[in-house]
Amino acid sequence: MIELSNVGLWRRTQEEYSYDLKRTIFAVIERRYRPPTRRRVLHDITFKIGRGEKVGIIGPNGSGKSTTLKLIAGILTPTTGTVRVEGEVAPLIELGAGFDPDLSVIENIIYYGVLLGRDRKDVRNSIDSVLDFAGLFDHANEPLKALSSGMTARLAFAIATQERPDILILDEVLSVGDEAFRRRSQERLETFWDKRSTILLVSHDAHVVRKMCTRALLLDEGLLIADGTASDVGGLYHERIQSAGAPLEHSAVHLDAPAIKAMDGRVFRGTGSTFDEQRVFVIQDGRKHWIRDPNWLPQQGLTWEHDVIFVDGGVLGDVPEGEPIG
Repeated sequence: MIELSNVGLWRRTQEEYSYDLKRTIFAVIERRYRPPTRRRVLHDITFKIGRGEKVGIIGPNGSGKSTTLKLIAGILTPTTGTVRVEGEVAPLIELGAGFDPDLSVIENIIYYGVLLGRDRKDVRNSIDSVLDFAGLFDHANEPLKALSSGMTARLAFAIATQERPDILILDEVLSVGDEAFRRRSQERLETFWDKRSTILLVSHDAHVVRKMCTRALLLDEGLLIADGTASDVGGLYHERIQSAGAPLEHSAVHLDAPAIKAMDGRVFRGTGSTFDEQRVFVIQDGRKHWIRDPNWLPQQGLTWEHDVIFVDGGVLGDVPEGEPIG
């Protein structure tokens, strides 16, 4: 289904993006001129993914995870090497990228659907279904710019997942919209988790990758560091973080309160300067339940290194409390 062979990618730096003749002349006169440069963000990446595989891609910020997905989705073209993809791709990378704010919601459904490579007639026939799933029937003829950012994300998600793709690409997009819509979106995504769909999932959370994927790729500074089982690669990722002298608290995942409340059954620890911002809790039915017994984790078969998600303690005040545990 997917094959990357010796793929390298060079990207422009900000100096080259902002290049124009007038600014360059003034920069030379004022002796501020710097020649435009490029930097290499991917180095000879090679891997194959077969039909029906569920593969997670993990690594620190700036490691090349999202860039790799964009190459597979055809958004970017490699500088060196080849990318071969067989099958229809549904990329949930930047929801709503490609929308036209001046077009109506219905017009954007057609426009976005065609951009995803679907037949225009099929897209037109799916309009009512998309509006129903996104909860936007009352806004069907309004310009897109009249919608909130949450509504726009719901619309993009509904369009991208309306049809079962051969390849589903998820870049930290496991929950969008309000709580009710997140539950529906999660249920829809779960229908893709069978042998028919190939799934690529980018996440900073190694636990999510181990739970939802059978295989994982570890990227760091544009290099493919490891390719193996999700469990082994997830463990290696944490080992690298610790061996670099950076405690797991310093690699906190940036989640807002609604996203935390939607992750039922997950264990979190906040990172912050106060005691409350550093406590451990589990999410149950959208509420945080503080864990008082330090033996609770091993009793549940969980480990501190692999199963606790570190989040910014500053957002915890917006998560409603439940009864303490232990």
